[in-house]
Order: sequence, then structure tokens, then C-alpha cells
Amino acid sequence: MSVNTLLAHINRRILIVDDTASIHEDFAKILSPPSIEDDSLTSAENALFGTPASLSLQSFVIDSAFQGREALDKVESALANDSPYAMAFIDMRMPPGWDGLETIERLWQVDPKLQVALCTAYSDYSWEDIAERLELGDRLLILKKPFDAIEIRQMASALTAKWQMTEDAALKMSLLEHAVEERTRELSDANIIVQNSPTILYRLRGEPSFPLMYISHNITKYGHIAAALVASSNWAQELIHPDDQAKVDTAMARVLDRHAAGASIEFRMRTGDGDWRWVENRYIPVRDDEGRLLEVEGIIIDVTERKLAEEKIALLARTDGLTGLANRATLIERLHQAFAAARRGATPFAMFYLDLDHFKRINDTLGHPVGDLLLQEVARRIKNCVRENDVVARLGGDEFAILQLDVGDPTQSASLAAKVRDALVLPYSLAGNDVRVSVSIGISSYVPVCLSADSLLTQADMALYRSKEKGRNQYHFHSEEINQEVVERMTIANDLKKAIEHDELELRYWPEVDLSSGKILGMEAQVSWNHPQRGLLEAPAFLPAAEKTGIIIALGHWVLERACRQMRQWRDEGMAPPVVAIKLSLAQLKSGPELIYDVLRTTARWELCPWDLRFDVTEATLAQTKWTHNDILPRLHELGVKIAIDDFGTEYSSFDYLKTYQVNHLKLAQAFIDTAAHDTASATTLRAIINFARDVGIGIIAEGVETQEQRSSLMATGSPMNAQGHYFSQAVNSQQAAELLKAGSIVHTNHGTGAMPDDPRRATEDKE
Repeated sequence: MSVNTLLAHINRRILIVDDTASIHEDFAKILSPPSIEDDSLTSAENALFGTPASLSLQSFVIDSAFQGREALDKVESALANDSPYAMAFIDMRMPPGWDGLETIERLWQVDPKLQVALCTAYSDYSWEDIAERLELGDRLLILKKPFDAIEIRQMASALTAKWQMTEDAALKMSLLEHAVEERTRELSDANIIVQNSPTILYRLRGEPSFPLMYISHNITKYGHIAAALVASSNWAQELIHPDDQAKVDTAMARVLDRHAAGASIEFRMRTGDGDWRWVENRYIPVRDDEGRLLEVEGIIIDVTERKLAEEKIALLARTDGLTGLANRATLIERLHQAFAAARRGATPFAMFYLDLDHFKRINDTLGHPVGDLLLQEVARRIKNCVRENDVVARLGGDEFAILQLDVGDPTQSASLAAKVRDALVLPYSLAGNDVRVSVSIGISSYVPVCLSADSLLTQADMALYRSKEKGRNQYHFHSEEINQEVVERMTIANDLKKAIEHDELELRYWPEVDLSSGKILGMEAQVSWNHPQRGLLEAPAFLPAAEKTGIIIALGHWVLERACRQMRQWRDEGMAPPVVAIKLSLAQLKSGPELIYDVLRTTARWELCPWDLRFDVTEATLAQTKWTHNDILPRLHELGVKIAIDDFGTEYSSFDYLKTYQVNHLKLAQAFIDTAAHDTASATTLRAIINFARDVGIGIIAEGVETQEQRSSLMATGSPMNAQGHYFSQAVNSQQAAELLKAGSIVHTNHGTGAMPDDPRRATEDKE
């Protein structure tokens, strides 16, 4: 908000407190709008403040009181009517009533926000006398007699503006979601207020590994030095409890998603003396018009007292007496907490309603004691299915509930529901009785449009009845759309698992060539799927499901195995490319040393070397591995595996961070190449990347080269680079790839589709 905008909406109510009527008349004349003919006061004020004339011409709202007690009545009345005074001019001497100092004391008792100009002559109290009576802060200015009209108007403008600025700042601090709306200038302006609040503001540069650019000075209240944290490369590790790091990493991963609006997480923050304070941390990503991350802004709020209160409530043991689970009251309380946190940007959650199928029959035939044993065993099995931070409750009778926290995708809820269903349907042996029971489950997922926490309970209950109507022993979501999405994803994931086992997948190879000569320098392996019912599926049709369900690990192993086998075959035939490239997912990197062992085992099995491989990772994946201190990529690089950053230039506005990474190639995003020919900004960015890569010795691969114009434009940079794109060839099957490798290079034809024709199988499918 600019100063001019702020002043345009300022509270200009002023109270004059003086026992002389003529003084009130003088103030009224001075603070009324000057005439158009006499604008000397306006000019002077413009010279002092730079305010526009139209603003200076606004009149103040003047009110009068002739004694301190009358002033107190007027201030109280103004507050009661929600129209407080912004400031008051108060005379020092007002016999026979209170003097100016006592008047100020009384007024500040009822309205501590009131700004005051104390009107005093040199013969009145000294500064020492005033200091003994009043706290000399920024709410009080001294106006010496005799008065000067410009000085009075200046004080009125400054103090009423200050009152409004303080009010606006307090409002922003109470509505913490708006605390980072202003950028660097606003953070600086607000620093006085921030230093006196429990809220810490900070900013991270939007590039791996997210260096700390700024943290507000009041971090010193927790025993830290702001400048030392900014200078530290391990600032996060210095502040975050090791046991909470995984939670913070998950929240940060959400922020790095280019579609995320923000995230919220609670963790323990280390103080300078080694103690821990519970804080809530809210992240807000700042992106440019192209979606590249510029900065991450954050707010840290101390919530230690609230957490202690929650622990005291927990000690009241509000649990179900039969099963030891949480009871309904506890569940509802935790649900409301999760709902409020999600509203602030925390990870979404899901609400489960569970009802045992035909439980009444068991009670009627075997008796209530056996029924109670069954409920206890059901509770134990459900607890074994959930994570430690999830909440399991018994609502009464045979009804149970689960509050599943940190749900990034409905598939996670479907997996938990299937796990609980399968666990509960297993036979029970209870007091010599063999018992079987199944469960119906209803699920409601939090989404930003949810009206209330209670509505999620209702939705889960409705979904439960849908499960019963559909035949019991199953789960349903409250939304049919979500239901279908989850079923589709789970079906694809299950089919994909079978496809890996039954060898229904195949690899196609996209040639990578020298831009100028067309010499083949590598082959990028791309997986496709001959689905028995759906036909040929390209990777985008099933990779999201594979990533959400964890099948991506098995799929990644399959691709690595087949690509190495093909490389061995080409080498035996004397036509192998220098390298075969494989896309690597974040989930594979998170598998840790197992990925390294897989690479070593697989390359050894096919008598290859690690440097025969190149792994392509996206900028977002690189950022998350850096933030979580995942060292798998550096360790692969040490083995000789080549590393390339895929779609480079789409996630971050800066690429200085590359100086800290040992990558072999940058793969220029096709979007840059498409727009560089007609967009100056894209062309400038493209040249900057190419020049930077050349300076630091990193190779360039241009993706999506489609036309001669694009090829010529890239060659005009004067930097050698590799290229992929339909100008040279599309992705081809292994047989067609072998033909290209035999030729050794790809010479562009006049047909505009590259050296190789379309896959004959695809041509047939297209005709169908």
C-alpha cells in the first residue's frame, strides 16, 4: 500500500483540549482547508511531505473539550461509537481542572492508541518533569508556544497518518495470512511492529538450496543472531528439530509444486540455549508470470503455549473406555484443528466413517461379552493400519472413525481404506468362537471449498451409507468424481504392476544428436505400454498413477533393466551410442542407496559401466533432493553416471545455483525454444543460459527442435550443443533405432518429420 493510498483513507478526527475559546477558533482556522487563492500553506506542506494538493485540501474533523474531564467523556463516547479520535492537541495548563499531564494519563488509560500533541510554554514543566509523569514514547509530541500554523498542520497530518498506519499494521498482524503481502519495502516498514510481536518473517531465494535472504530481527528473542542465520548454509538444520525435519520437507515439497498457493506446518524450533519452542510455519511461494519461483516467504508463529494446553487436555484421557481409542469429543476437536490448519495451508486430510457389517447378529448370537472382545480386536487392527499421527476413534456401538492427516492425494485414503478393510475381514478367534466380520467405509476428503469441519463428518456418513447400499465390505468417497478418479488410478496402478510382471511394456528411443552435424550422441529411453484393453499408452497416461501409488519404483527398475539390455545388444552389434538416457523420478531418489545398488547390479549384469548411463531429473526434483539433503545424485555422479537437468528454465528464475551442482547437461525446455524466435525476453533468457553453461563447462541439450528456423537460431549462438526433436527424428522402436545407429547420423529430409517414418504400427492404428 502506498503512502498516498494510506493517507487517502486516514482517520482525521482531532480533539482540541484547551480552556480558552479563542484557541479552539484558531485551531479550526488552521486545520480547515485553505482557500484556492491562498495556497501558501499547501505549497509548504507539499515541500515537506510531497503530498498532492488535493489531499492537503481535505479538512480535519475537529471536536472541542474545554477541560480534561470533558475530554475523557468525549474519548469514551467516541470509542463506544466506533469512531475514535486519531489525535488530540492538549494544553498543559487548564485551571481549575486537570492539567495536561493528568489529562493525557486519563485519556491513555481508556484509549492507548490516541496520538497526542502536548501544547506547552517554556515556563511550564521541564522535560524531566514530563518524563516522570508520562512514558515518553512515539505517541507524544511536544508543541511549543507560540504556535506556528504550518507546524500545527504538519503535526495533525503526521499524527493522524501515524494512527492509521499503526491501526493498519495491527490489523495485518492479526490476520497473519496478509503479513507477507508486501515485499521487501513493506517488510522493512513493518519491522518496528514485527520486532515487538511473536511473529518472525523471513524470505528464501527461489532456487535450490533455498538460501535465507532475510529474517526479522525478533529472531533474537529466541537466542539467534539474524545475520548469522542469513550467512549460514545450514540455517534450517540450526532451527528445526531433527525429528520434525521430515514433516518440514513434506511441506516444502508442497510449496515447490508450481500449482500450490502455500503450506503450513508445525515443528519444534531450536532456541539459542538449546531449548525447543513449538512454532507454526507458513510458506507462501512467489512466482513470476511464467510460473518460475522467485522467492519463498514465510511466517513463524510461536504456538508453544497452545501446544502445552493441548497436552493438558490430552491428559484428561478423553478416550473410549472399552477400546482405549479416542472418543467422539476428542475426534471432533482434532477434526476442527485439522480443518483450521488446512485453511491456513497445512496438508489436507481425510475423514473416515467405519461401520461393522451385521455386528448386531454377533451380539445376538454370541452375546455382548464376545461382541465387546470383537470391538477391542477391531480397534487394535485399525490402529495397526494407520500412522502414528492419525486419529482413530470409537464413536459408539460398532461405529469407528479415522482422521487421516497429511493426505496429499485421495489415492492415499483409498490405500488406507483397502488396508483396513482387508485387515478387518480376516477371521477372529474370540473366547473359543470363530468370528468373521466385514466393514463398510465412507471417506470425505478436505478440499478448499469445504464449508466446515462438521460438513466433512456428514459427507463421510453419507459415503458410508453408499458403501452399504453397494453391498458392504467396501469403501466409497463422498464425491462420485473422486471415487471414479481413485478407482481409475488404482486400476491403472494394478494393471501396471501386472504389465511389468507380464512384460507388456516397451521402450522407445528418442535420438539425441549434435545440432550442427546430426551425429547421434545418445538415445533417451521412453516407456510405453501395450495395454490389453486400452491399446498403446504413452508415459503421461500412466506415470502420474505410478508416482501416486509407488509403482514408479518397480517401473523405474524395469526401464533401467531393459535400457541396459538394449545398450548391451547395440554394443555387441558395434553400433551403441555413447550414452543411454533415462528419466529419474523423485520417488526413485527417495529410495536411497537401493537405487545406487540397482544401478551397480544392472550395469554389471549387462557388462556396462555407470558412465554409459545418463539420468535426467527435473529442476523441481533437484530442488527437493537438495532441500532434504538427499545425496543420491552426487553419489551416482561419483560413480560416473551422467546427470542432466530436464526442462531447465521452467521452475526457477535464477540459475546461479548450478555452480554448486556437478551436472553434465542442461536440457533446455521446449517452451524456450518455441518462443525465443518471437519473444525478446525468452530469447534473452535462452542466450543467458547457453552462455552461463558454456562458462561453467556444462553441456546443452535443446529439446523439441521442430524447424530449421529453430535449429538455425540455436546454431547462431555459436555454442556447440546436442538436440532432440522431430526436426531430426521422433521416438522410435528399438529396430528403427538400430537403423539410425547404423547410419551414425541423422540428415534432415525435406518432409519435415525427420529421418525416420512413423512407427508402422501407429500408422495402422491411426487409419483405424
